[in-house]
Amino acid sequence: MIVDKAQQEWIKYDAANESDTRANAPLEMEGQIQQRWEPPKEEIMRINTDAAISAQMVRTRLGIITRNWRGEIVKAKGITERRRGEAATEETLAIRGALEMAQGARWTNIEVQSDCKNVVSLINPDNVQDCTLQTILEDIDILKKSFDSCNFSFVPRTTNGCSHAMAQLAVKSIRNIE
Repeated sequence: MIVDKAQQEWIKYDAANESDTRANAPLEMEGQIQQRWEPPKEEIMRINTDAAISAQMVRTRLGIITRNWRGEIVKAKGITERRRGEAATEETLAIRGALEMAQGARWTNIEVQSDCKNVVSLINPDNVQDCTLQTILEDIDILKKSFDSCNFSFVPRTTNGCSHAMAQLAVKSIRNIE
């Protein structure tokens, strides 16, 4: 019970800290952040990812949604695992899962969006690596080289609602959804 309570408090703290960071962002940077979902350029598949953790159910869930340049959902996936997760790890696993899904679908030009700014900054070049995520980040680095173009960007939760809803749906399932 103590561990569950501590994990719930940490999740609340982490969420509050993330919203404080966004609230204090410089105004010029706010103009660069996409405020609502928009289709990608032609011939590019946009993949939105999200992760959610349920401390009460000891479950993590990942949501992955792919849309084409017309805004049509091409593929959706909800992955559920029975484990206690850490937010950054689960968000990183969601991105790795998106790359694996894109590779399996043989897409060549992709854009991956996540509402976890920290993880996106770790994936993009010239950033100090988090040693707790190093193995997953190395997997992502290897996978992204298999695409003609592969970009990663941060988007606010409001722009990432569909993948968030898929992650929420996955917790209600005992199997992965695709």
